[in-house]
Amino acid sequence: MVKLMETKGKLRTKKLLWSLLLFLDVLLFVEALSTNNIWACLVVMIVSEIIYFKGNKYLFGEFDAKRRKKREIRKQEILKQRALEASK
Repeated sequence: MVKLMETKGKLRTKKLLWSLLLFLDVLLFVEALSTNNIWACLVVMIVSEIIYFKGNKYLFGEFDAKRRKKREIRKQEILKQRALEASK
């Protein structure tokens, strides 16, 4: 039970960290666009890639899991429907 609470605490901390980084990246993006600063745009692109590859599981992990589950259920339904149509 204690380990579960520690894990949830660490997950919340990481989610907060990645959310803050994403927020700062959005602010830098707006600043880069408004000032036509090429270097800031490059920094935004690099930080965005880091967030996408390293922080996506913390920011959107639950959402992705639910979406994968729904997609798998729908895939099974379609396969069953196709099998029924093919057997007719």
